[in-house]
Amino acid sequence: MPHTPNIIILLLDTARAQSFSGYGYARPTSPHIDALAAESVVYEQAIAPGCWSLPSQVSLLTGMFPAKHGAHELHLSYAHGYPMLPEVLHEAGYHTLGVSPNSWMSDEFGVTYGFERYLKLWQYRPAAPAPLVNPSGVGVWLDRKLQRWYWRHIFPHRNRAQHVNRHIRALITRTPEPFFLYAIYWDMHLPYAARESSAARWLPPGVTLSQARQVNRDPLKYLAGQLPMSEEDFAVLQACYDGALASLDAEIGALVAWLRQRGMLDRTLLIITSDHGENIGDHGFMSHAYSLHDTLIHVPLIVRYPELFPPRQRVTQQVQLTDLFPTMLDVLGLDVPRVRQELQGVSLLAPTPDTSEERLAYAEMLGPHPSVASLNRRTGTPEHTPRPAFDRALRCLRTPATKVIWASDGNHALYNLRLDPQETTNLYTQEPQRAKEYLDLLEVGLPPVGAPPLPPAPPMDADMRQRLRDLGYLA
Repeated sequence: MPHTPNIIILLLDTARAQSFSGYGYARPTSPHIDALAAESVVYEQAIAPGCWSLPSQVSLLTGMFPAKHGAHELHLSYAHGYPMLPEVLHEAGYHTLGVSPNSWMSDEFGVTYGFERYLKLWQYRPAAPAPLVNPSGVGVWLDRKLQRWYWRHIFPHRNRAQHVNRHIRALITRTPEPFFLYAIYWDMHLPYAARESSAARWLPPGVTLSQARQVNRDPLKYLAGQLPMSEEDFAVLQACYDGALASLDAEIGALVAWLRQRGMLDRTLLIITSDHGENIGDHGFMSHAYSLHDTLIHVPLIVRYPELFPPRQRVTQQVQLTDLFPTMLDVLGLDVPRVRQELQGVSLLAPTPDTSEERLAYAEMLGPHPSVASLNRRTGTPEHTPRPAFDRALRCLRTPATKVIWASDGNHALYNLRLDPQETTNLYTQEPQRAKEYLDLLEVGLPPVGAPPLPPAPPMDADMRQRLRDLGYLA
């Protein structure tokens, strides 16, 4: 292979591009990542293919959009119809490592193929092959109680990025090169974990950290109309979110410094990105569901590897998370035609076409997640209570200037991103011809899907279902 760098992907779960100071945000939320960006290529218009973890991260790891790889709102598991990036890299001689505090990204949902070691940090102890005492007695009940107590009362309040970094350092220290490391940070996911100094840094005047902690963090109660929230409530949550980013940024800076001290940084392809963003009262939503606005699909993407990615470059052309798989194949010079022919991304090392046409970016939400029935059950509402604003599928086409969102209920949207980057004015009825041009592209199938038939998703165990229920994903 012409290049055999280590490969590290640091995925900042729930990190929207617009909240990074390096992407133009007024608050200095990401100074350490900004410093790394000065040694890297920064992609200003990186678009996630989905609005939550499972479909977007499987897209990154397969190079395919959700409708093709099959792990999405309508099928909560990857059926392994195509090789994943860790499998291809392992066959190429890489040691493959994963660290995840995100329970969707686990073997329970079929997304850990090809990893030699994969640490699931939400477990209070490594999974045991048998219950503590007996398969049906007090031991199982006690074990589940202890695990739930751990991730409810201990895990959410520790410095999670620091915990992830501790595992990263341990894995790297004892793993021969070359290695591939996929590490997920969860600090920017609700309830927004930050050091106290960062958490309080941008709170509105007169609001104490103790008061900030009392602001609602349950998005389903807000979305169901059970718990109204004021502009100040969302200003508090925005401050907490920004504080979580500032805390995470400091830990990313510490990890980069550690790699540099070990002389490893320059022989490592280092990628910092996210799977999706967050709505913090934006567009009437909270958390990351039911929407394909840029608050959810415009994510940061920074690539550092001076040998192939010249420092201090900012790329304005649209790129997608699906582009990372073919990029790594090109970096390594891997000739795997059966893999390449299925990929739907474009290598970041491919020459930019000499054309005035802008590349289209695509995102999709194949159904509501959580489902409307799940939302109703979760909030104690009659299960069949209609919620038209949520009960629909969405597909989106985007250029840096224009965006159309197709909705299964017919409430489509068209935005001029140059004049209206916050997507506050829907131009669909004012510019029907322009909207039709983009909707026609969706009708003819962009991108091509060609997904194989999917087997039923495997059932979740009781502990996983309870964890996702408490996080607001399931009823």
